[in-house]
Amino acid sequence: MEQEKNIDALLIKSDKEWIQYVKGRIIGLLIGMGMISGFLLGVFLGRGLHEAFTNVGDVIIFAVLFMGQIIVILLDIYRIWRNVGQKLIVDKTGIKVKIWFYEKKYKWDDFKVRQLRINLGKYCYDEGVFFAVCKHQPRQSSNCELFPIRYPFGNFCINFKMHRLILASPKDGIYINGEIMAAEKEELLSKLKEWGVDFETERPKNFDIFQDKKGRLQSRRNGIAWILLAAAIWLLLLIFIVYPIFIWKNPVLIAIFIPFFIALVPVYVVVTSRKSYRLKMDEKGCIRKFLFLSKRYLWKDLRVKLVASEESHCGEGVLFIKKKSGNSSSASETFSYASLHPYSSFVLNFEVFGKRYGEKDALHEISKELFLEKMKEWGVEVEGLPKEE
Repeated sequence: MEQEKNIDALLIKSDKEWIQYVKGRIIGLLIGMGMISGFLLGVFLGRGLHEAFTNVGDVIIFAVLFMGQIIVILLDIYRIWRNVGQKLIVDKTGIKVKIWFYEKKYKWDDFKVRQLRINLGKYCYDEGVFFAVCKHQPRQSSNCELFPIRYPFGNFCINFKMHRLILASPKDGIYINGEIMAAEKEELLSKLKEWGVDFETERPKNFDIFQDKKGRLQSRRNGIAWILLAAAIWLLLLIFIVYPIFIWKNPVLIAIFIPFFIALVPVYVVVTSRKSYRLKMDEKGCIRKFLFLSKRYLWKDLRVKLVASEESHCGEGVLFIKKKSGNSSSASETFSYASLHPYSSFVLNFEVFGKRYGEKDALHEISKELFLEKMKEWGVEVEGLPKEE
C-alpha cells in the first residue's frame, strides 16, 4: 500500500509478482480458448461446408458450444484480473477504482454494505474488508470470489496483509511472495475511523429471510450442496435397484448391487431427514419440504419442545415430534431424538443475532424471537418454556 503524493489517500494494489502470475494465467486461458475454438471449428467444418451449413441443428449446437466456452473463459479472465489487477485509491471522500480503461469514484455514502469479514477469497487471507453499493450481501458461509461476476461493478475486497508466502495454485503447489489487494490492517482501519467510515461487524436482524411471500414462517434455506447430494444418492439408489431387476434381469448382478443399495439407504435417510429439508409453518401446521416433495403436519398432531442443540450457535433448538397414542415427554427426547426417529420427528436450530461476519449458519436455522411469537399467536403449546409468573 502506497500513499498518494500530497493527498491524504491510500493506494491499494497487488504486488508485481501477482500481476505477472495473473498475466501468465490469462495468456494460458486465451491460448486454451483458441485451441478449443479451433477444435470445435475443425469438427464442424470437417463434415463439409455444404452439409454443415444446411444442417440447422449442427449450426445451433456449434454456436451454443462456441459462445458458451468463450463466455465462461472471458468471465474467468474478468474475475481473475479484477481481483488482482485493479487499483483502489481510498480517501476521506470514498473509493476511486481503476481497472483496465475503467475509472470511477464511489462516495462512502454509496456503499450499502460495509463489512469486516473473515472469508473474502481463496488465497488464505485471515480477514479483510468488503464494500458493495448493492444491497445484496455475500452468503456468510461463502467467500466473495464470485461476487464480481454477479455484480460486476461497485464492490471491492481489501485484504489485510499477511507478510508471508501466499498459495496461488493448490493444484500445482505454487506460492508467491507478494500481497493481493492488501493493506496494513492497523493503518487502514485507523484511516477509515479518522474519516468516519463505520463497519457492520455483526449481522443485523433480518426477519425477511424467515418468512416467505405468503407470510408463512420458514427456516433458513440450507446449502445447495446438501440438496444435490441427496439427489445424487437418490439417483444411485434408483440405478442400483432398477437396472439389475428390470433392465439387466441378471440374478448375479442383482446379488452384487443389493448390498450397495442397502448401504446407501441409511445415508439417504440421514441426508434427507436431517440435512436437506426445509420447514414452512402457518396457523394450520408445519410443512416439511424436500426437493419437490412435501408433507404437512397439523399442529394438533405435533408436539413442539425446546431442547438443547449441539448444532445451534446459541445451543438451543426446537424438536417436533409426531404425536402417538399415549406418548408423553421423556428424558430421551433430546436433539438427537430426530436422528433415531427421522420420519416422525425433525428439528430447528435457533439463530443468534449478532454473529460475526464469516460465521457459518446452522442447518434449519430460524429466529427464536419470531418463532415463539408465532407459536403464541397461533395458540401452539411449546414445551420447555419457563412458566410465566
